[in-house]
Amino acid sequence: MQLEEAYAVEITKLVEYVDNKEDPLIRTVRTRQHNISATMLRTARYLKTELQRGTGQIKDNIAENTKERWRREEDA
Repeated sequence: MQLEEAYAVEITKLVEYVDNKEDPLIRTVRTRQHNISATMLRTARYLKTELQRGTGQIKDNIAENTKERWRREEDA
């Protein structure tokens, strides 16, 4: 248990150090991580929209096929 606590303390110190550091490399990494996160979020939104559009098209096709089948059955 002491090992886990020591690990948590050291990680916390490291995070505080990095957060307070105005190193150009650290700023670059933060910016890149932010950009990657934003890009992933945009991609996820796009894929969700495409999936919904595809699902809607499938539902429309099923409805149209059902209507045609009913019409054929009525005509028969």
